[in-house]
Amino acid sequence: MTHLIQAADGSALDALAHRWLHEVASVGYVPGRRAETFQEIKKLLERLVDTITTEPFEPGPGRWAGARLVELRLADPRVVGVTVRLLTAGLAGLVDGGPDMIGDRVLRVVEQVGNGFAAALRDTAMAVGEEINRAMWVTWQADTSALQDRLQRARLHDPVSGLPNRAHLRETLRRLAAGRGRIGACLLRVDGFADLNDALGHRHGDDLLRAIGRCLGDLVQSWNATARDQRTGRETGGRYLLAHLGGEQFVLLMTGTTSTHQMVKVAKLARLAMRTVELPSVDGYVPRVKTSAGIVEAPAGSRHEPDEWLRDVHRALAWAHEDPGGVVVFEQGRAEADYSRYRLAAALPAALERGEFEPFFQPILVLADRRVVALEALARWRHPVEGLLGPDRFIRLAEQTGLVRRLSHTLLERACHHGAAWHGRGHDLLISVNLAAAQIADSGLVAAVADVLHRTRLPAERLQLEIIESDAVRRHPQVLQGLADLGVRLALDDYGAGSAGLRSLSRLPVTTVKLAAELVADLEDGDDMAAAAIVRHTIELCHDLGMTVIADGIRTETQHLRLSALGCDLGQGPLFAEPASASASLSPVGSLPI
Repeated sequence: MTHLIQAADGSALDALAHRWLHEVASVGYVPGRRAETFQEIKKLLERLVDTITTEPFEPGPGRWAGARLVELRLADPRVVGVTVRLLTAGLAGLVDGGPDMIGDRVLRVVEQVGNGFAAALRDTAMAVGEEINRAMWVTWQADTSALQDRLQRARLHDPVSGLPNRAHLRETLRRLAAGRGRIGACLLRVDGFADLNDALGHRHGDDLLRAIGRCLGDLVQSWNATARDQRTGRETGGRYLLAHLGGEQFVLLMTGTTSTHQMVKVAKLARLAMRTVELPSVDGYVPRVKTSAGIVEAPAGSRHEPDEWLRDVHRALAWAHEDPGGVVVFEQGRAEADYSRYRLAAALPAALERGEFEPFFQPILVLADRRVVALEALARWRHPVEGLLGPDRFIRLAEQTGLVRRLSHTLLERACHHGAAWHGRGHDLLISVNLAAAQIADSGLVAAVADVLHRTRLPAERLQLEIIESDAVRRHPQVLQGLADLGVRLALDDYGAGSAGLRSLSRLPVTTVKLAAELVADLEDGDDMAAAAIVRHTIELCHDLGMTVIADGIRTETQHLRLSALGCDLGQGPLFAEPASASASLSPVGSLPI
């Protein structure tokens, strides 16, 4: 190698070295003695100058210089910044030569200084990291085992009560379901816990759950301690398992059961034990706890998946919430009925879109001569799979799903359409349609009824709307008055069986009262003078108020004759005709034999 370019004198180099050291010290810590660090920096400058002036030119030593800065522990990232800036500005002044060529070489060398610094810094960090990893390896191995134990316990145990949780119970059920014998599961719930938790605060709610967990845990421990193998006399243990599904729900799992009665006894003992729990007291108030229980008891292999056991025991618990005894055993038939209702509820919206609902008509007759004067429209669902369904199968579902208003309006419109057609053929019949409470609460009901009458061309006086006294009726009297102002007749339905009282007859704008079928049924007994007196006085009161009386649910000739003798005006029921489709005949009277 030869030096075709001359380097400047040493004083310029020393000055640049001092300036470099000063710049480095201003941005970071300079370890060791300054004089020694100065000599090292000076050597780096000399090497860089030598690299620039040597032919052939090779900028690689610049990379070594950057790495050397890291070796000198001048590794603050800001060091490379001041180094690049200072060398770019000052290194060319240490070399005599063409400016363009020298400038290009300086830039290439300085670039290598930065690359070398970054690479060395990365390698140093990796080396330090590896050293730390090696130092922590032994500790990590020990901690990992302990952590795995803690995670496994956290995965399988409830954080509040410390009892086995749902995941633990599912694993146990999966293992037991693969075996033989019978299994019993009892799901216990603290009724009203959410309200209690809100009233007392979550801390006291958690205290309550822990207290219940300890109480049930002591009970299970005592049962397991006394569950001895009758052949050997040794304790078998583990026959009972207590799990906490979270919140207010606990599960008692029993293996080797013999009957549902055994699990009912277990549930009752557990509920009795829970009554002895010393509940947290807040400001002298000690909450009282009520419980309910759902039970599943069956052969181990009757359900292959844990979720099937949990699903069925939850169903039983849901039934127990409405059971006076508070303990209910799962029944497959009842579950299938629930599932059938769920399927019907899910099918309701599409059925409305497809027009599967239609009115069937039952005649209302003058009791004195059996002359048909009105027809009541009763909802029917032509289900494509289950056939013709009565309102007992779907009206409540429509109320629960919020579709009853739409369903009732559909039936009203179709009933009015048929009524208008019959009216046009000379049949002067009153069309009676039931109103749902949700419709009465709708401020747009009056306008909707007026629109239906207008589009179907049914005279308003030929439409009767039946209502049952409810909160909606009491809160929206203006809606009923608006209907009456249209000329529509209003009938108070199911009178004598529900909440409707004498006051309703005077304050509601009704023209007709329908006696409940229960009152009519009581007239079957000719010796029941009280029933006859109640019906007679009701009829007389309605007549005094200028109202027509209809008896609903007439099934026998005895009921018919007694109602006629008591002065009842009209009647309907299976004695005269069952509800029938409007399409059965052109004449509604002809299609409904009486």
